[in-house]
Amino acid sequence: MERVLITGGAGFIGSNLSNFLDKKNCKVTIIDDLSIGRKKNVQNKKINFIVSNIKNINELKKIGNFDTIVHLAAKAEILIPKKDEKKYFETNIEGLQQVLNFASQKKVKKFIFASSASIYGDTKNVKVRENFVQNPKHYYAYTKYIGEKMIEKYCKNNDINFSILRFFNVYGPNSTAVVARFVAQHLQNKPITIYGNGLQKRDFIHVNDLNRVILKIINTSKGNNQIFNIGSGIAKRILDLKNIIAKNHKHILLEKRSDDIEISIANIYKVKKKLNWKPIITFQKGLNEMIKLDRYKLQNMRLPTINSQKKLLKKFNKLK
Repeated sequence: MERVLITGGAGFIGSNLSNFLDKKNCKVTIIDDLSIGRKKNVQNKKINFIVSNIKNINELKKIGNFDTIVHLAAKAEILIPKKDEKKYFETNIEGLQQVLNFASQKKVKKFIFASSASIYGDTKNVKVRENFVQNPKHYYAYTKYIGEKMIEKYCKNNDINFSILRFFNVYGPNSTAVVARFVAQHLQNKPITIYGNGLQKRDFIHVNDLNRVILKIINTSKGNNQIFNIGSGIAKRILDLKNIIAKNHKHILLEKRSDDIEISIANIYKVKKKLNWKPIITFQKGLNEMIKLDRYKLQNMRLPTINSQKKLLKKFNKLK
C-alpha cells in the first residue's frame, strides 16, 4: 500500500485526488491550513487529516512516513493586491522549501509538484511542449517557475525522484475557477463576467483525468525526474466556454487583465508516450457531472459583484 501525503489536500484538486487515491488502495494523509481548502470537501474518515500550515510541517509530531508527496498547496489567485505578494512568496516558495526538507528527512521516494501552464506566458497559438521558453507574466506564475527550479536542484542533490506537472485549466467538482464561476453565475441568474474580449483560448482538463496521471506516476518509475504538460490538447475560446454553459445567458465584457495570457494550449505528446496516458473525459461529460454533483454548492457560491470586479481590475492593472 502506497503511503501518500497530499499538501493542500482540502482544496479543489486535493480533495478529488485524496478520495481517488483512497479508492485505489493508497494510504492517504492530508495537510491543509484551510485558508483556501474546506474540511467538508473531504468526508472520507479513512483519510488522515492534519490541519496545519505547510511552513510548520517539520514541527508536526507523529505525522508518519510516506512513499510519495504530492505538493498542491499554493496560493493561486492572479488578481492580487501588491500587499499580498509577500504571502504568495511565503507559501509558494518558503512553504515549498519546508516540504522539500521534510521529504529529505523522511526519505520520501517520490515528489510530485503541481506547477502551472502559466509559466509559459503567451504562446502565440502554439501547442506548447515542455521545452518551450518560459515567460511567466504574473506573480503566481513566477512563483511556480521558481518552484520548479528549486525542486529540480533539491531533489537531484538529495536523491529524491521528482515529477513536475504543468496543469492547464483544471475543472470538476469542488472547483471555484472559471468553469465553476460561469456555471454559478448562470444558476444564480447573474450576468456571466468575462475579462477582456472573450477570444482568449484555454485548454481544459477534468480533475479525474489529472488524478489518473498522478496515480500512474505514483505506481511507476516512468515519470521519474520528468516534466509533463497535463491538459487536453484542445483549445476553447472563453466566449465558446460561456456558450457551452449557457448560450442565451447575458454576459458582460470587463476590462482585460493587463498580464492575461491570450492563448494557452498543451502539447501532451510526451505524457502520452512516456506514461501511456491521455484524457478520456470529454468537456461536455465533465461539465454535466460537475453541475449534477455541485448544483446546490454553485447555486449558493459567493460571487463578487460586477462593481467589485471592476474596481479590482482597475487597481490591479494600474500596478502593472
